[in-house]
Amino acid sequence: MSVHRPHFLISNDDGIHAPGIAHLAELLRKMGDVTLVAPDGPRSGASSQITTTLPLKLIKMRDEEGYQVYRCSGTPADCVKLALNVLFPKNQRPDLVVTGINHGRNDGICVIYSGTVGAAIEGCIAGIPSLAISVNDHGEDAEMRYAIAYAEPIVRWMLHNELPLHTLLSLNLPIEKPLGLRIAPQAVGRFMDEFVHGTNASGNPVYWMAGKQTKTEDTPDTDFDFLEMGYATLTPIRIDMTDRATLAQLEASFSDQKILL
Repeated sequence: MSVHRPHFLISNDDGIHAPGIAHLAELLRKMGDVTLVAPDGPRSGASSQITTTLPLKLIKMRDEEGYQVYRCSGTPADCVKLALNVLFPKNQRPDLVVTGINHGRNDGICVIYSGTVGAAIEGCIAGIPSLAISVNDHGEDAEMRYAIAYAEPIVRWMLHNELPLHTLLSLNLPIEKPLGLRIAPQAVGRFMDEFVHGTNASGNPVYWMAGKQTKTEDTPDTDFDFLEMGYATLTPIRIDMTDRATLAQLEASFSDQKILL
């Protein structure tokens, strides 16, 4: 009797040559077939941006049994969207979309900006279980052993357990060996001191993005809190961002359309 071999679609926002995605591919190739589609250069902060005014280029870089690698001229979300529409037959889909391993944390408000999370969201939109993986280290030589150790059992769990439709998982790891894993909600926050002023060669002002994330709500035990304490965090994220409580309030306020006249 044949045993189903899972097929993984992987992408990132650091680009095709980033060490993190190479480590991720190495892990998942031991578990199943892998199709890797990543941007041809860094696309950090791309969120769920898609390309609508330019044609996309998709170039095959490697083709082995159970392992295909492509670089794409678009965004992380483009990579996943294009792969699902072009590389997979209509009657075949990947078992899992896995993105990362990102060089830099994607907890709290970073979820809104992250291209790595954006690529996972694209898989989620298509109804495919999706996982984003990030490490709180922006260096190219970031330690990935701990990310692999935590990612593997989560991937195996996702292959045998159903998530709610349109819910993805985001795994964040600290810069050093985690104290353990915490299941935690996303923190609400913002960046402070977001730009550093400078001048270009012509003496004109320029502004470099910088800043540091801070919480703006007092909710305890969030992904931000545990990551700061040295834990790995796993957070379920829904693509439905409706505020249900305010929805009821608006229905009560605007049920009489005369208020709009």
